[in-house]
Amino acid sequence: MAWFGRWLALSVIGGVALLMAPSRWGEAARAEERSGWLYQQFGDQGVVLGMLAMGLVFLVLGLIGMARSGRALWRHRQAGSPPSPPSAATPGGVRLAGGLLLTGGVLWTVFYVGGKARALAAGAASVEYAYAAVLIGPLAVSLGLFYLLVRPGTLQGVQAMNKRERIFFLMFIVTGVLAGVGLGAWLSSQAGIYGYFG
Repeated sequence: MAWFGRWLALSVIGGVALLMAPSRWGEAARAEERSGWLYQQFGDQGVVLGMLAMGLVFLVLGLIGMARSGRALWRHRQAGSPPSPPSAATPGGVRLAGGLLLTGGVLWTVFYVGGKARALAAGAASVEYAYAAVLIGPLAVSLGLFYLLVRPGTLQGVQAMNKRERIFFLMFIVTGVLAGVGLGAWLSSQAGIYGYFG
């Protein structure tokens, strides 16, 4: 059931994004958003359109994944076999997961952290950022590098990894956290940029 829960979580995230986006419709873009690509392409509603697009993609992927997992679970029960998916992952699947995480982490860092710095350079009196949001990029990058360099034999989580893979996983996670903390400390050292928890 763990794989079904992951798809459900993805659907919930997408649904929340779709619900939150309309509440910002019609609002002027914030100072840190005005230097971003979405604002430059779509104006004040660029961020809202981005949230809608992201929410729709996550919701559709989550619903498709839940439907496929549900069918697989039903087939297992009909056959009388335990509903456990294979723990092995294909090399292509591991590389794809690593590439997506690495690309997503780099893009998040460039747009989120870079957007704060660009907003300050554009003349904003003060810019705020969330500590947790800064950690997302480095963590995703470190996980992507883990999957690309270590290439574990599973995508089912830490419990399905062997001892060597778990050690490397922990090392990459710690490196990602330290990189995120360092990035947050650098942001805090810039005059006019203030961090907050949340």
